[in-house]
Order: sequence, then structure tokens, then C-alpha cells
Amino acid sequence: MLRKSDERRLENIWGAISLATVDKMEQAFATETKLGPSAVAAISQIEYEPGLSIERLRRMIALSHSATVRLIDQLVGLGLIRREVSAGPDQRARSLYLTDKGEALQEAAKEARRRVVEAALARLSSQERQDLVTIVEKMFPALVAGGDDQDVVCRFCDGLACPIERCPVPQHHLP
Repeated sequence: MLRKSDERRLENIWGAISLATVDKMEQAFATETKLGPSAVAAISQIEYEPGLSIERLRRMIALSHSATVRLIDQLVGLGLIRREVSAGPDQRARSLYLTDKGEALQEAAKEARRRVVEAALARLSSQERQDLVTIVEKMFPALVAGGDDQDVVCRFCDGLACPIERCPVPQHHLP
């Protein structure tokens, strides 16, 4: 059992490594794509769910509707995504898709993220990595609330590396 001072130190270290990981990923995204984290998250989600509506994307990347529309306008202008009339009953609604250029940028962003995480994991043995998987999967439910939070947490996820049936975010397992 850890002493209270060691518990506080663990909390501090965990918070610092979490923040350092996010900071390094955002720096890598900016270097690799010249885009901010919201743009990279939008492209990531559109790759994972082609035909995504602006409203659903807004909830996934935790922006207001107007900020999401401005972001979409920017990404369309850069030739990274395209809007199409939704197949649904509302002809005003738009579905979002990546262009070839957007797909290439998304691959570059995933590789940048992968390099950051690989650098952090490089010092761990194979057994330590497996232990970490078990620990992180156990911790995840305490950090993710229901509803939109599950999508916000997974906004940069690689759906091929972590398919929905193995996702540690518990709400993703609901039918």
C-alpha cells in the first residue's frame, strides 16, 4: 500500500505525463499537418465515419456549431474534405467526406501521433506494455462519462488499431 505522499506523487506524475502526451501530440500534428488539434480531430472523425453530419462532428470534437461550420469551411477551402447533400430527409443537411488530400493528411497525422506514443512506450519491456494495457483499460471507465464524452475522448483514435469491439471506452460497447 502506498503512503499518502507516494499517492500524491503518483497523481502528480500521472497528470504530468498525460498533459505532456497531449502537448507532444498537438505539436506533432502542427508540425506534420500545419493544422490545429480541432482540424486534425475533425479529419480523424470523418475518416472513421464517412458521411458524418456537421452536428455529429460538432459533438465529437467539442466545438460550437458556428465554430464547427467555420472549421469545415476552412478544411473544404484547403481541399481536405468535401460536403455532399445528405441522403436524409433534410436537404439542408450536409454529409462530410475526406478528399484524397484529406486521407493523405490523416495518415500523416496518425503517423505523427504514433511516433509520440512510441517514444513514450520505448523504454517499456513487452511485459510492462502488456501490464500497462491492463491498467489503462481498467482506468478508462473512471475518466469517460456517457454521451458525447466517449467521442471526444476518442477523437484522435485509430479505428483500425482499436476496433469498436475492443475499445476500452465502456459506452462504445452498448448496442
